[in-house]
Amino acid sequence: MIAAFAAVCSVATVTPALASPALASPAREATSAREATAVTAGKPVSYPFSSSATRIVLERTGGFAGTSVSYVVDRSTAGGREPLRLAGSNDFRRLRGSYLPANACCDRYAYRVTVTWRGGQRKTVSTVQGTAAPSILWTVIQRTQQVGAQS
Repeated sequence: MIAAFAAVCSVATVTPALASPALASPAREATSAREATAVTAGKPVSYPFSSSATRIVLERTGGFAGTSVSYVVDRSTAGGREPLRLAGSNDFRRLRGSYLPANACCDRYAYRVTVTWRGGQRKTVSTVQGTAAPSILWTVIQRTQQVGAQS
């Protein structure tokens, strides 16, 4: 056990750029580098590891009645912690800018989710009700509608 502790300490000493022993493994380093990069409009965008979502604005338009409503979640929103955590996840950061069907026909809702992260980075993702999109997007939409302040 002492040898294992000494080995961990020597890795941390040899690689001071790594702040955590959990990040000391090469496999974790590779994962971290991938996780810290998202693709927006075909260009990779790097985000600092420590940034987190601070605001979500969900705009829902359309439907049978052609309505338009916005929902806002920020750090002061009761129950907003979960949608902010999901929107700050690397899965959300990797989303494309849009998930739209080939045929936008009919009375479906259109959604536009804009997330702001600490440091001011923003990402907007658009989709339409019933479109095949990653589950993280639909979960953020659902949770934001449940707890967001409606305007």
